[in-house]
Amino acid sequence: MPVDLNGYWKMISNDNFEEYLKALDVNVAIRKIATLLKPDKDIVHDGDHIIIKTLSTFKNYNMDFYVGKEFEEDLSGVDDRKCMTTITWEGDKLVCVQKGEIEGRGWTHWVDGDELHLVRKHQFCPKI
Repeated sequence: MPVDLNGYWKMISNDNFEEYLKALDVNVAIRKIATLLKPDKDIVHDGDHIIIKTLSTFKNYNMDFYVGKEFEEDLSGVDDRKCMTTITWEGDKLVCVQKGEIEGRGWTHWVDGDELHLVRKHQFCPKI
């Protein structure tokens, strides 16, 4: 059974984030700003419907989706691309696969104790 992701989560660390952004070809100015931020996550999880709000002093980003249903994700302001995204449960991990201009990207979220973990994936930087 999937874990309950509901809650407000504060960032503790952001290891290798700049390398991930470089692999996605995010411009240097946005990369420098993004690596200075410590965004929080506000997650509302109701069955298969999940809303993930990434909140920072620079820009907020919202994902509103149903687990297992592909949707078009607009990444304007992140890396200014659109992609088709599918998010599924793999055991107790929420796994995102994004298909589009840049292939092999996505992320995995899971809870361990009172910490929400996020690992970003890109085919050229598989463990970020």
